[in-house]
Amino acid sequence: MPMNAFPPGSFPGVPPSQPGGWGPPGTPPPGWGTPPPMGYPQQPQMMAPPPPKSRTGLYVGLGCGCLLLFACVGAAAAYFVLQAAKPGEEVASTPVTFNQPFTVSYVQQGSQKYAAWLEVDVSYTSGYRITGTVLLSENNAPFGQYTLDEDGEGCPVEERDDTTRWEWSSENLDGSGSAGGTVLLFPIPARAAGGTVTISGTFTGQSGMSGTIRVIVAKRE
Repeated sequence: MPMNAFPPGSFPGVPPSQPGGWGPPGTPPPGWGTPPPMGYPQQPQMMAPPPPKSRTGLYVGLGCGCLLLFACVGAAAAYFVLQAAKPGEEVASTPVTFNQPFTVSYVQQGSQKYAAWLEVDVSYTSGYRITGTVLLSENNAPFGQYTLDEDGEGCPVEERDDTTRWEWSSENLDGSGSAGGTVLLFPIPARAAGGTVTISGTFTGQSGMSGTIRVIVAKRE
């Protein structure tokens, strides 16, 4: 009969008893023969996302670029408006004496467009106003008429609604003062190439006015 290699109550390497030891003789030490505790699998640590990049500089740059673009567009528009507001190349003109008839003529060149302007450089003692009638004719055949009523504001002729004044200045103190600049009378309707267009009429100035005025024919776009 085989002999038990380990008597009952004994374990290899364990003294049968120890004062103040692990318990009664033959008691294995704590944890003897017990598999080590299994810990929870360690979760992988999540990397914190990088902080978002600031776009303040981008927005500021875009804003400045837009402002610069708008400024350029506005400057270009103002330039073209000013260019359109002044007389084009002068092709004919005549000085005008109040209460005396005047005439100015030009030859129509191709499809070129023209306009009539009034150039003023006067002083006055009882107010500024110029009135009269302007007649248009082509090869002595009338084709238009305008009524002049120029007081330094608004349209200078009754048959139109808008006004264009170039380098206009006026000074009025108690009815006396001065006025100067150029005002658009009217665009001249297109005529046949080679025809002779004539502008004629008589102007009357407010009592106490003196100075010079001219009727000008100038090219336009």
